[in-house]
Amino acid sequence: MSTKQRGSGWSIRLALWFYGCFGYMPFFILLYPITFIYYFKASNVRRALKLYYKKIGIKYTQRRYFEHLRKFAIVMTDRFVTKCDSSKYTLIVENKESIVKEIRKGGVILFSHFGGWSVTPSFFKESDLRINIIMQEAIKEDIKVVEKKLIKTRENIRVLDLAHTSKLDASIKIAEALLDKEIISMMGDRANNPKHAIMVDFFGSPAEFNKTPFEIALKAEVPIMAFFIIYVKPCVYKLECARLNQSKDIEKTVKEYVQAYENVICRYPNQWFNLYDFWKDEELKKPS
Repeated sequence: MSTKQRGSGWSIRLALWFYGCFGYMPFFILLYPITFIYYFKASNVRRALKLYYKKIGIKYTQRRYFEHLRKFAIVMTDRFVTKCDSSKYTLIVENKESIVKEIRKGGVILFSHFGGWSVTPSFFKESDLRINIIMQEAIKEDIKVVEKKLIKTRENIRVLDLAHTSKLDASIKIAEALLDKEIISMMGDRANNPKHAIMVDFFGSPAEFNKTPFEIALKAEVPIMAFFIIYVKPCVYKLECARLNQSKDIEKTVKEYVQAYENVICRYPNQWFNLYDFWKDEELKKPS
């Protein structure tokens, strides 16, 4: 369910050093040659994206492949740069007051491996919203070490890494947070365990999604909504919010989320960052 991990702690440190010395735009331009390196090396990603574009009905081209990789490089770089200095970045939010009013009451926010999902925590660190990020990321340990050194402790943001937390402890902390009307943030498009997966039609074929956040919202009787953080241009992102109708039929709510996900993917196809065979669709792999 994953793609080969690339990058390393030393390369991230080198990139941040370059940013510190020369600023953002020279660093942004440097991403072009860096993307070319991965353009030739990341053959597994190339295969996955060919399947992806075929599935969503868009012609795959080498130029489109390069631009997709470049978007990924920008967003992943911003993930670390925003932790050094988020003041240069802007998050455009329509109906911001309405959204903040809703999430201030607590609930579950769904993110996806799309657009600027990895940049999101930096946009919320100055707010008074209390956010609990539940995650289990498969990034290299040396990269995690670099990232932890960049993170400045904020009382309003708590990261709960499921890779280092027992199921019981995680459940208790999630329950306590929701009782205190805090926000639980989870990924909706990947299940860490097959037991937590639910199969839903996605662009015409069944695919696995994470049913856990939907179960939590239903059991706690709290609202659930999906946030999509879209890359607009250097240092500018846009938030689109999809309010989901809570239902006792979890599959129905998951399908509503998936429909919203499909909609945003169709408008921004090169910001999909599940860079592996998401569908595991054998029929799709046959030559055209």
